[in-house]
Amino acid sequence: MRLIRSYERAKVADILRRQRPRKICLVFWHGLGDLVMFMTSFYKMKKLFPNVQIDIALQDGTGQEALVRDVILIRNPNQPIEGYDYTFQIHYPMSEHMKGRWTKNEWCCMEELGIDPISSYPTFKKLRERDDRKLVAVNFQATALPDDCNPTEEVAQRIWDEIKDAGFVPVEAFFRHAWYNPVNEKFSFIPERSTVREIKPTVTKLIRLLQACEANISVSTANFHMGMATMPERTMYLQKKFLLSSYTKNNIASMVINKYEGGGIKSWLETLV
Repeated sequence: MRLIRSYERAKVADILRRQRPRKICLVFWHGLGDLVMFMTSFYKMKKLFPNVQIDIALQDGTGQEALVRDVILIRNPNQPIEGYDYTFQIHYPMSEHMKGRWTKNEWCCMEELGIDPISSYPTFKKLRERDDRKLVAVNFQATALPDDCNPTEEVAQRIWDEIKDAGFVPVEAFFRHAWYNPVNEKFSFIPERSTVREIKPTVTKLIRLLQACEANISVSTANFHMGMATMPERTMYLQKKFLLSSYTKNNIASMVINKYEGGGIKSWLETLV
């Protein structure tokens, strides 16, 4: 058993071609949004190397195993996994500093997996129909880098009010998940009845919630990436520091929130009616 942590000399695909192992496991110790993006690369690797059993290891307790087959649940990402010839620690490096030249998933393909870059999202099957109340899921707060992603409360309330002005019902689609960041407290203007913060989180609940909504509006967090896999034509990205092109090359609706003057959210929602 070997644990590979660095890819400066050889990428995952290089090692598979040279060493021809029977079984390998990719340790993916990252958030739900990153996993959604990575799924297309994971399944591409399985197709490129059909003679190798390629599994994925996820953090136990996050519920992420609801999305991927062939899952190993672990509590320590820094040791080889018994029964595998190689364990590869996937760092999923950030590409946001590249100003959209490569998406995050493309950068992982090139820097760690050693395969042609992939920027597409998976497509999740329909779990429920939309709600008659014309709900709009909205998430103003990112887990990992809130300062680089979150709007001010003033801007957030402006967006919330625009959703209502457009004739929709806003719902704060924010679950207190396993990696909850305590700085992301609920904004005071959001009523308790309009948030899912107190509901026990699961990945399936998030998918069902988004699919019940007419639209999904989110900063760079799992909700945005999940929306790209369930309803990309009705998903809007709230951009602060990180460009939309850091995550997708598709022409998806986006709005810059650094100095948001108002009106754009309402206009976009009205095109969906």
